[in-house]
Amino acid sequence: MPPCSQEIKTPKGVNIKVTAKPVITLDELKTHNTKNSLWISIDDKVYDLTKWAAHHPGGEHLLHNLGGQDASAVYHAFHTSHGSGIKAEKILRNLSHVATLAPHTESKLEVDFRELREKIERDGMYDTSWTFYLGLALWLSTILGSAIYLTVTADSFGSTLLAAFVYALFLQQCAFVGHDTAHNGITHDRKTDILIGIVVGPLLTGISTSWWKRSHNAHHVVTNSVMYDPDIQHMPVFAITDEQFKNGGTYSKYHNKIFHFDAAAKFLISYQHYLFYPIMAFARWNLYVQSWLLLLNFDVVVDMRSTEIGAMIFYPLSLAYLASHLPSASLVFTFLIVSHMLAGILHVQICISHFTMPTYSGASFEGAPAGEHFIRQQLHTSMDLDSGWWNDWFYGGLQWQGGHHIFP
Repeated sequence: MPPCSQEIKTPKGVNIKVTAKPVITLDELKTHNTKNSLWISIDDKVYDLTKWAAHHPGGEHLLHNLGGQDASAVYHAFHTSHGSGIKAEKILRNLSHVATLAPHTESKLEVDFRELREKIERDGMYDTSWTFYLGLALWLSTILGSAIYLTVTADSFGSTLLAAFVYALFLQQCAFVGHDTAHNGITHDRKTDILIGIVVGPLLTGISTSWWKRSHNAHHVVTNSVMYDPDIQHMPVFAITDEQFKNGGTYSKYHNKIFHFDAAAKFLISYQHYLFYPIMAFARWNLYVQSWLLLLNFDVVVDMRSTEIGAMIFYPLSLAYLASHLPSASLVFTFLIVSHMLAGILHVQICISHFTMPTYSGASFEGAPAGEHFIRQQLHTSMDLDSGWWNDWFYGGLQWQGGHHIFP
């Protein structure tokens, strides 16, 4: 639809021509969903992000996932006034506003969700509790100090197992702080939270914050999408829906490759119910590999890459030095293997809330009424866990995946 023009008179009586933006339908918007024509609607304003996508702080892959869609709810979920919202609003004002999305009648669910989001912001529920994070820092320091002491004083198989257990707890608990920094949820300052993430991530636990953030943000935007969500793309070892293998495999938009359902995948998936925990026991080693693959991929924009690489180098050196205090090579092997196997409980915790839930195929949650896609998608694909008040600390808040996914 071509733009409309009209003349308005200024206070000084001068007539000027104002060009109104064309009004397009949601179906028209959906045709602009490629890298060469990437349009996204936010609060009924349609932006052409084709050229700007590469500059998106969260990664251009997130915008490609949202191409041709009304991304209002996703935008507000990730850009609160306590976080990156103010900066995001400034950026929007300078982007190419090409059209206006035709209005639709808001449903009660859409209105209620917007009012709830606004109430949460008004009530200060995004405000950081510094006493909580101070307590958490003391808790992590205590675990790490205990792990170091137990390791350097271990002189038997039993004492080495105890040291490995405490060190595994440290690795698992640090992940929750790293998760908070990935959402800019501690200081709400991007650079500061990245630095905190580098400390609890690559420096102390060997996992790249940038890798985690890139993958995790994609997971939030397209939760349980067979083609788009990297958190459920684990062929050839796991498949959570027959959609991943009934056509011979699945193309991953995140990894830009096909996960083939070949003979090896068929064999492994046939026994995945037996192999799940054994594989999870060694899953952390894969995260080290994935971290390095991202940091050494210079085609992907990475914040503070050199700092992360330095931290990633420090981690194995410091871990090797710590383990070297054990009196024998067999106990060093025991410490490394057992600590990493026990830390694998983290991966089980994360999988539970999504592997058990329904999936869908594309980038958008089809079938939901206009304006309801985001909340229906997130609640349809995320499950809360009743861990019990006595066990909440062990889950780091991630047992409440429903609330976390609609208010990340």
